[in-house]
Amino acid sequence: MDDEGTEDVTATDYEDDYEDADDDADDYADEELVGAGSAEPDVLLDVPLLKVDEIVLDVEDLRARVSLQAEVLDLLRLNVGADVALGAVHLDIKGVEAQALLKVRLDNVVEVIGRVLTTIDRNPDILRDVTSGVGSAVRAVGTGAGRTLDEVGRGAGRAVEDVGRGAGRAVEDVGRGAGTAVEDVGRGAGTAVEDVGRGAGTAVEDVGRGAGTAVEDVGRGAGTAVEGVGSEAGTAVGRLGDDTGRAVAGLAERTGDTVEGAAARADETPADTGEVVSDVPEAASGHASRVGKAGGATGRAAGKSAREAPARTRRRAPEGGEVPARRGTAAPRRKVRRVKEQEAADESRPP
Repeated sequence: MDDEGTEDVTATDYEDDYEDADDDADDYADEELVGAGSAEPDVLLDVPLLKVDEIVLDVEDLRARVSLQAEVLDLLRLNVGADVALGAVHLDIKGVEAQALLKVRLDNVVEVIGRVLTTIDRNPDILRDVTSGVGSAVRAVGTGAGRTLDEVGRGAGRAVEDVGRGAGRAVEDVGRGAGTAVEDVGRGAGTAVEDVGRGAGTAVEDVGRGAGTAVEDVGRGAGTAVEGVGSEAGTAVGRLGDDTGRAVAGLAERTGDTVEGAAARADETPADTGEVVSDVPEAASGHASRVGKAGGATGRAAGKSAREAPARTRRRAPEGGEVPARRGTAAPRRKVRRVKEQEAADESRPP
């Protein structure tokens, strides 16, 4: 097919469509609403006959609503109906006769909706305009959401920045506080160590002083004890010397008395006993001399010890009496007298 034939076909089709559109327009112009010329309303109540002998009706808060709502996108909105509200009603009806008629016609409503749909079908640009408004609304919502997100992001960034600054300041304050605390702890530790050193030095000094005082007291006590021991030892030695001197003196006296008695008896015995008697005085004198030497040495040692020892308190005799003799040191003169008396008694006996 050539180009000219194509153009003829296209023109023919366009003309046919145009003619169809004209026919539709004529048909739309000829259309009339059903009942447009009638005076009857869309809702009609007709009661031909109503008879009521008695009606007693109590109603509280009665609400009656009869409505019709029709919407076509944003192009058409119809609200038709009746809304009745009664608070409190008391009806007492007797012997009523009435007629009523109720009719509800929806033909006009249906016709209105049909005309709207026909208009949209013949003019599709209306929907484009309607959707453009929806697109604008969506665009506005998207823009608002973007701005909201932007503001939220900015607010979050500022909040994070403020939090970071606050955290940095808090960390800085914590670091300063920690440094101050460590410095205070160091100062306190140094002061404590210094106090401990001073206390230790004072304690050591006190211990040294106490040890010196204790040693001095021990030395004094030891010296006093040694002095007391020396005094007691000297006193004991002096007493021993006195007792030894008395014992030696008593022994010498008893030896002398024995020798005298033996000599006296020797004078009275026969002559053959002369040698024995002469030997006895010599033995007695030798024994007495040895005892005297021993007593002299002991007396010298006792006297020396007595001179070095502290002075003793001597016993004094009571007034008009003699000093009593010590135990075991009876006077030797009594024994001599007894010996002489015994010898005299022996001599007086007959042979």
